[in-house]
Order: sequence, then structure tokens, then C-alpha cells
Amino acid sequence: MSENLDLVRSIYAAWERGDYTSVEWAHPDIEYVIVGGPLPGSWTGLAAMEEGARHYLRGWADFRSVADEYRELDDERVLVLVHHHGRGKTSGLEIGQIDRGSAALFQLRDGKVTKHVVYFDPDRALADLGIEDQAMPEEPTTLPPNLDEIQRRFIEAANRGDLGAAFSTPPYRPDAVWDDSAIEGGIYEGLAAIREHGEEWFRSFENVEVVREEFCDLGNGVVLAVLLQKGRPLGSIGYVQLRWAGISIWSDGLIERLTTYADIDEARAAAERLAEERG
Repeated sequence: MSENLDLVRSIYAAWERGDYTSVEWAHPDIEYVIVGGPLPGSWTGLAAMEEGARHYLRGWADFRSVADEYRELDDERVLVLVHHHGRGKTSGLEIGQIDRGSAALFQLRDGKVTKHVVYFDPDRALADLGIEDQAMPEEPTTLPPNLDEIQRRFIEAANRGDLGAAFSTPPYRPDAVWDDSAIEGGIYEGLAAIREHGEEWFRSFENVEVVREEFCDLGNGVVLAVLLQKGRPLGSIGYVQLRWAGISIWSDGLIERLTTYADIDEARAAAERLAEERG
């Protein structure tokens, strides 16, 4: 992996946490460009770049940029395909309901980013760069290409207690359903209800640790995950362990339904049966 790619990855490691404070990666005379979207424009220099970015970010709460794919175009340029998480401060709208991905081009020299171009339309970025043949498909695939990375980020966020990030990381459909009746006795519909239930569950424990034991793509949009959760229930002096499974059904790169099971064998059989039925 090149130094340029390492640098861009380190930038997104912070941005995925919602941390946009550092500009050490940027050249003092950096050119910052936004192509398309509601606030297109061009800014030169660190102060101007920060102002341009702040003007866009100020409308969102818990805004995070998540890299889906890195493409090292040559010795000086790295292209990143991106999606975002966050919600409107005024409307409460989840950005996932309107975000269909974007692209960011980084031009680098001597360990600094000299130009950063944000494209609201990733196909426009690919066309401008002369790589239309690699353009994004009109319809996303059933599963996102970074499925394993998405699951890893969820576990890392849960383990560090960042529940907002944990339950914004899996890309749910706006009308997604979480059937948790086998464990907590409820069914939760929509992004807000799913996030609220997940956060309430984890907040009922202290010193939570989540360990992934199994993660399997069974085909036809069906994914089985088996997790071991350790923690101390609030008000208790003892630790407990809960082993549970989740079956997620994906369509167009988003989760449309999640069903959790306390019985792992029952979950595995149900997942295999569902994958076969959807074939």
C-alpha cells in the first residue's frame, strides 16, 4: 500500500468517527472543490476550506463520511467512493434516506493533500476522470461490497460505547424492520425505532464487549451473524454472557429486515431455509 493511500485511509478513519477537526493532512494552499449538490463552490487555503466544509456540515448532526472503496489512480491521485450517515438538525431526516453515495478525489504531493474534490454524483466523478466504464451501476447489488467492514465497524463502535455510530453503521432501509421478539419481545419498524431499541439494549449493560463468532453470506441477500455479548447489567455486580444470532435480509445494498434469535441452531436453520427460498 502506498503512502498516499495510507494517508487517505487515515483521513477517513477520523471522518468515519465524525471527527473533522484535524487538517494536518492538508497543504496550506489546498484547493477544495464541491461539484454538484446544494452548495457547489471552490475554496483555496486551509481557512477557506474549513469554512466551505463547515457551511455544509452545520446542517447535519452526527455527520460521518464512510469509505466504501479506495481507487489509487496514479502516483498522485486517490479516488474514494463514499456514503454518509447523519440526520438533519431541523428536519430530523436521516441522510441515508436521500444519500445515494458520493465520491472524493484526493491529489497529493510530498505527503500532503494539495487538492480535494467532492462529487455529489459519483458517476460524474468517474466521467470527469475518464473511467466511465467503471461507473457505478444504476441499481446497487444486493449486498454492499464492504459487508465485512460494515459489521466490523458496528462491533468496534458498540465496544467503545459509541451507540450512535453503532446503530447508524449498518445501512438500513427507511422502512426496515427489526424483529427482536425472540429476545426482547418486540418488533421495531423504521430507522428511528431500530436505533432507539438498539441503544436502549446496550445502555442496560456496563463494560459491554461484543465478539463476532460467525459471519456468513448465505446468498440471495441473506446474512447470518452469531455474536457473543458480555457485560454487567446495570445495578448488578455480576457479569453475564449472551450468545445470539441475527439474520439480516438485504436488498439494493440495504438491510430490509433483521431477525434476532436466542437459539443459534434455530437461527442457522431458518437462515439456510430463507436463502434457499429466495433463490
